[in-house]
Amino acid sequence: MGSAFVGLADDGTASYWNPAGLATLGERQVTAMHAEQFGSIVQYDFLSYVTPIGSPGKPKQAISVSLVRLGVDNIPDTRGLQIIDQNGNGKFDYPEDLLVVDESRFVFDSDNDVALVFSYARDVRSGLSLGGNFKYIRQWLGDSLRSNGFGIDLGVLYVGRNGLSLGATLRDATTTRILWNTGTGEFIAPSLRIGAAKSRGFQDRRHLVTAALDVQIGFSDERLSSQANLGAVTFEFHPGLEYWFERRLALRAGFEAQNFTAGAGLRYRKFGLDYAYLDHRDLDASHRVSGCYRF
Repeated sequence: MGSAFVGLADDGTASYWNPAGLATLGERQVTAMHAEQFGSIVQYDFLSYVTPIGSPGKPKQAISVSLVRLGVDNIPDTRGLQIIDQNGNGKFDYPEDLLVVDESRFVFDSDNDVALVFSYARDVRSGLSLGGNFKYIRQWLGDSLRSNGFGIDLGVLYVGRNGLSLGATLRDATTTRILWNTGTGEFIAPSLRIGAAKSRGFQDRRHLVTAALDVQIGFSDERLSSQANLGAVTFEFHPGLEYWFERRLALRAGFEAQNFTAGAGLRYRKFGLDYAYLDHRDLDASHRVSGCYRF
């Protein structure tokens, strides 16, 4: 759906999209996802467990534990490379096409970013829920570089009776700080994502159509990668469309910024299976497969 899910957030992935959506879930759920992004350059994995808590007659509440991993393998470390000319004399005043690189000096490393996320959500009034994430971030590059960080995400979701829902997520609300073992540090600036969705059923809801739109708002002056900007504030638009047949078979399409997306879903009893495809103008396509179990 073009990643337009902040205004829905109605399954086990809500801890990622909008933690407030966890309060709308009526049963426990385990969700797992694996993605091969940009022609398998990037490996992306997600695993979560959600369970409602609280007592009957009380405001709905839920907690969740999620694990997110982003990995890139076979990164060449060229700091030890040696460049020689075709005569082997190590002079560098020749044109580029006469120089060769001694690839035997390359060292290949992997980069892994992992986040452990603890989530909580609850209803504050009919149709309105709030939620938040506390996340521990761990990164390592090769055998020597390590980092740690902590962050907080906040979310709100309103689900109306007429099929309209609205949501917002403020990620890295307190500006997440990452500390490396080299003594250096970096910061992840807050970003705001707002979303809206409208669902309509036909023929006693045998057919259900949902149109959704997310807007990603950044504050890091990333104008080159955004679709619009107001000074240093940038905007990306994510429209999506979903069709369900008897809540068993789903077809989806959308745009993630300027890249086309499509997907399908299948539900059978307590099990669910989903597939998503993301095109890219400059890189290879991405493929995402996920499964869930409700109990």
